[in-house]
Amino acid sequence: MASGLVRSVQEVRGHIDDWAVGDKHALRAAAACRIGTGLAVLGLLLSNFSTRDLWVGQGSVWAEPARAISRFPELALLDGVSPDILTLVYVVTMLAALAFALGWHAKAANVVTFVGFIAIVGQNPVVGAPGDHLIRLTLLWMLLMRSADHWSLDALRQTSRLAAGKRAAREEDALPVWLSTGLHNVGLLALGAQMVLSSMAAGLDKVAERPWQQGTALYSTMQLPEFRPFPALSDLLSHSTVLLALLTYGVLLSQLFFGPLLFNPWTRRVLIVVVGGVNLVLALVFAQPWSALSTIAVALLFVSDETWERVEHWSIERGYDVLDLSDAVRYNVVLPAVDWVRFTLVRR
Repeated sequence: MASGLVRSVQEVRGHIDDWAVGDKHALRAAAACRIGTGLAVLGLLLSNFSTRDLWVGQGSVWAEPARAISRFPELALLDGVSPDILTLVYVVTMLAALAFALGWHAKAANVVTFVGFIAIVGQNPVVGAPGDHLIRLTLLWMLLMRSADHWSLDALRQTSRLAAGKRAAREEDALPVWLSTGLHNVGLLALGAQMVLSSMAAGLDKVAERPWQQGTALYSTMQLPEFRPFPALSDLLSHSTVLLALLTYGVLLSQLFFGPLLFNPWTRRVLIVVVGGVNLVLALVFAQPWSALSTIAVALLFVSDETWERVEHWSIERGYDVLDLSDAVRYNVVLPAVDWVRFTLVRR
């Protein structure tokens, strides 16, 4: 009996070792998460660029009481800097987020985006959102992951170097293959676990509050002016008991049962669709697009490699159709219109 137990333990350990250091998993999912997270950071910073001084600069003295009781060290990174320094850090972080989304020197861009995002967002604890914390954790764990092996300028550059007969510089040149693979898989597992824990914690926190128990939480939020970017849509949802109930249950169920629903392939697919749909609605109704995008980006990690490969093949095939359509529009519509303007209106 003891030998059988030892054999079982060895088999389990062998499976764990094979998964951890045998091959890199979910590379396309990591690339999708990289793109979504980079765009979320870029969109958040770009949409608040005009009010950066009031948000995190010298004009944010109104948030000083919250800073005084906060123990987070990132408050000191940009504390008291001049508007020019703040603008420089702000612009560099936006450029790094764009490079990260495009996969251009993704590792370096990840580091700069991570530090810059923490330095900027951490300056004002008053306006922080749960999506900001998720972005921090995503950027942190993606430092270990190979997020630019697909759908990136880095991958395109490496493919070009290999086609030209040159040796492509990769992380494996500096690290053993098993270590690089292990770091990627550890980051993937940690980020997935973080998403599960944060979702379930958010769900438990909601069901403990009376407004969510009574089903009035979303209705009350829709009545606040700052959460009504489209008043007609907010009124439509708030006056429809069925739509409001579906949205409420969608939020609660997708958060409370996020972890258990991942174990079955069918429920996992339904979960990802529900998470994406709910966050799209919340982004539109409550004017929280970047927080929703960051959540959807991490949820995409749970899409299987086979599904991503089918999506990749489908997009390549459709890409040719798009090119054919664009050529047809160019030669049959755009160029004739340009010629008509040149030889009629301009000639006059």
